[in-house]
Amino acid sequence: MPSVPAASANRNPASPEAARLPRWWWLGVCALLLLALAGFRLARRHGGGSTSPLQGYEDRLPVFQREYHHFYGRLMRDPNAERLFEEAAAAIAARRNGDAIALLRTATRDAALPVIFNNLGVLFADGEDRTHATAAFGEALARAPDYALVRQNLVRLGGFNVEMGRPVAAEEEPNNSSVNANLIALGRDVRAEIANGTADVDYFRFIAPPAPRDHLLIRIEHLSPTMELGMRMYDGEQGLVLDHRPEIPGDPVVEYIAPRTNTTWYLEIRSAHETSGEYTVRVSPMHSFDAYEPNDNIFAAARIEPETTIDANIMDVEDTDFYSFESPRAGTVTIELENRSPTLIPALTTFGPDMRNSGFGPDVHQPGASLHHTMAVEAHRTYFLQVWAQARTSGSYSLTIH
Repeated sequence: MPSVPAASANRNPASPEAARLPRWWWLGVCALLLLALAGFRLARRHGGGSTSPLQGYEDRLPVFQREYHHFYGRLMRDPNAERLFEEAAAAIAARRNGDAIALLRTATRDAALPVIFNNLGVLFADGEDRTHATAAFGEALARAPDYALVRQNLVRLGGFNVEMGRPVAAEEEPNNSSVNANLIALGRDVRAEIANGTADVDYFRFIAPPAPRDHLLIRIEHLSPTMELGMRMYDGEQGLVLDHRPEIPGDPVVEYIAPRTNTTWYLEIRSAHETSGEYTVRVSPMHSFDAYEPNDNIFAAARIEPETTIDANIMDVEDTDFYSFESPRAGTVTIELENRSPTLIPALTTFGPDMRNSGFGPDVHQPGASLHHTMAVEAHRTYFLQVWAQARTSGSYSLTIH
């Protein structure tokens, strides 16, 4: 029998253990892939560097969460926008940029954040859609004019106006529709002109400030004693919410509003009876909120100390105030609410350490009346209070826990 060459003999497995080596090799590859995927998710969830394959795209969840808290003053009540943000990042990782755009556009309905508009701008720019990229970057800068990531992307991508997103100091034509409305900054006069009577109309856009929610004063001053100006106001969906008709020639147009935080609004300004001339428009924050805002839900309750009197207010019918305190002893504490308004009809609700309703303060029926309430507590536990108004009233008050 001829002998088998040594080289041929070595091509055969030497043992059963050797036959299992390829199988273990593939298991190792799968384990490495799973670890990489876990690292990808952890990096986005815990603030590590962006893992997106698109330069300038921010996919870290903590960035989204910080911005949401800044602009809306609360944690996410509905995690839908957060989920969409994460799904968009996963779509980009899978090279499905069109899906990512659709997801982010949906997310802006509940979370109109600079980070989301920046990411839309990057996606549109990557697809050579400069028109939509410009609009998306502009939306980010309208909320945060010096947003660093957008500014860096504008320079990196080239071909964009690096001054885009800046509010105007004076009217810039054309601005005869909401599509080309001039962005105006809060608290600043903007000079404008109705040049041809009823043939001219001016549109301006502003963003309600971030939390806490505030009252805004809209004031349009005629610079001509014969002008008759009217103003319409629209929400971000172009729904008419206010219609101030022209009144006495030369009189200013004045309106007060209390919009939700970080929302878009449009002003349409036109003249009546073919009058024309110059005017100024200004939208001013009133700073009507108190020092403990935003505290409109129990999860954002403002912490107060027993034996310390605080001054606060119910700003309007949509306002309510939550507080937390640590009980200094077991037994009872006394809650004193001194009414400092001739119009406020206050009410009080108490909550235990588990945030469940534990009772109500005494009924108050007269505007201007104060209230006194005792509450059973355990030592060194955290309890919660809600101060609210009855009968759609508002006003200021002092609160002390003894």
